Amino acid sequence: MFLAKVSINRPVLTTVGIVIFLIFGLIAYFRLNLNLQPDVEIPYVTVQTIYPGAGPKEIETLITKRIEDAVSTISQIERIESYSLDGVSIIIIEFQLGKDVNVANQETKDKVDEILNDIPPDAEKPIVQKIDIRLFPVVDVVLSGNLSPRQLFEIADKTLKDRFSQIDGVAKVQITGGQEREIRVVLDNRIVYENIISLPQLTQILQANNMDIPGGYFQIGNQEYTVRLVGQFQDVDQIRELEIPTAFGPKKIRQIADVFDSGKDIRQRATFYNVKEDFRNENVVRLGIIKSSEGNVVKVAEAIRSSLPEIQSILPEGSKLEIVNDFSEFTQSSFDDTMSNIYLGVLFTAIVLFLFLHDWRFLFLHDWRSTLVVAMSMPTSIISTFLLLQAFGLTLNMMTLMGLSVSVGVLVANSVVVLENIFRYKKMGMTIKQAAYKGTSEVGVAVLASTLTNIVVFLPIANMSSMVGLWLRELALAAVFATIFSLIMSFTLTPLLSSIILSKEHATGKLASWFNKFETKQTDLYKRMLGVVLKSKLRSFLTFAGSIVVFILVMMIFGPKLGFEFIPQTDDGKINITVELPSGYNLEKQRRQYGLLRKELKSTRS
Repeated sequence: MFLAKVSINRPVLTTVGIVIFLIFGLIAYFRLNLNLQPDVEIPYVTVQTIYPGAGPKEIETLITKRIEDAVSTISQIERIESYSLDGVSIIIIEFQLGKDVNVANQETKDKVDEILNDIPPDAEKPIVQKIDIRLFPVVDVVLSGNLSPRQLFEIADKTLKDRFSQIDGVAKVQITGGQEREIRVVLDNRIVYENIISLPQLTQILQANNMDIPGGYFQIGNQEYTVRLVGQFQDVDQIRELEIPTAFGPKKIRQIADVFDSGKDIRQRATFYNVKEDFRNENVVRLGIIKSSEGNVVKVAEAIRSSLPEIQSILPEGSKLEIVNDFSEFTQSSFDDTMSNIYLGVLFTAIVLFLFLHDWRFLFLHDWRSTLVVAMSMPTSIISTFLLLQAFGLTLNMMTLMGLSVSVGVLVANSVVVLENIFRYKKMGMTIKQAAYKGTSEVGVAVLASTLTNIVVFLPIANMSSMVGLWLRELALAAVFATIFSLIMSFTLTPLLSSIILSKEHATGKLASWFNKFETKQTDLYKRMLGVVLKSKLRSFLTFAGSIVVFILVMMIFGPKLGFEFIPQTDDGKINITVELPSGYNLEKQRRQYGLLRKELKSTRS
């Protein structure tokens, strides 16, 4: 075999090649993103349109129906689901799994843009976006202090949002709570009626007077100047002094209306409750920091934590930033637990090899080398696998680590077969190098065939087009990559180390001898049982029928007791409680209901 021959005759060249795999594998390991689940893009696109003041019937006829007719011509649509609510239209488009979600998102945008003129002008522009299950806050930060809700929202929106967005790996910052600034022009019904004021006309006048208009440019000598007409309102007094037409001539707004520098109606409120200290604060703003698809959960959380002291120093006196939820902790602990299982698997496999390949009479002599030859194939194969994981754009998550876990036993199987055949030829009187080459070459085809059986099991899983296949793809690829490298190491590293460090003598260990005798007894027992079953066709048929009956009985008895889940349940030690109140409840009523729920939970905890 070519690889075995090169490894034995050119040990330096082979060692350099293996070291290159190890170095680039380690580099890839430290560069791989760490996530809890694989990066799976499901082919769903949503279209959301806000139409203030419109009822569900108007929303359905003027917006939802028109958008549905436009997007229904897109190819590979599986299902369209729409909701027409008070003031908002929500359309969910499910595409076939083979559809590229980015292409589907762009095609939906193009179709929606074609009918923008058919949508009522008072409605906001439809928002088209793909559903990304990875877009969830990895860290929740709470801003509190002795400031007004408007001031807290202003700090969060103008300062903190931009500052957190600059952190590498952050895609978006969600703000909940506080109160957004709003300038209100309040008119009395009687004055509107007496002066015959058109409210739509008043709105258009305010919009027309609150804009900056480019005015072109002019030249003075060799210098060119751009012109801009500044028209945006700088303060509330400018709005009060604005004249509008009425039935009795132009009047200033201050004569017919009150203008307030106020805030928008609060539709969402954030409340921070510290259970340990029994402290509750409703004057807070929650910032949910969402990582990008290329971001690393742990690194993003670490960057946020390290940047908090610097950000805190630029905040006004009396305000405070505090992390209340860090999803990266569970991700990191899950990763550490899975990696520890891999380490233990490698360790226990090496111990088993040591027990069966070692003779206790030579504990401190040469025989431990055979264990080292086989055990070295495990870490080298795993480390090299990280190189292909990075090349294929995968991440370190539960699925890829599970793929490595299930492959630990396979990693040494090939090397054990090769090593045992090398021992056989060494006992026949060949030199160590001759035995290494001959033993590896003879079982090369068999080892290749056994490895391919593992690969052909996992590769179809990686090519499954169902939703389950999307989740299992990274597990299958990780197992395939590790198996391929185990095959390479069995044809290179194993004969190389065997030709260098194995001794001329090899004694079979006592434990291995005892196991061989035990295996011989079990084989003889199996032969006798098989002879009894195959003695006649009737016995063979009854054995076959009995196996089918036992299988059916087991499925009937224990099958219904087994649960079915798409994704295994994970326990991160947190409980989320969602409360849905009747339609029409305002924030004050909701606050009272949540207060009762909090008291109930507190009494339960105590």
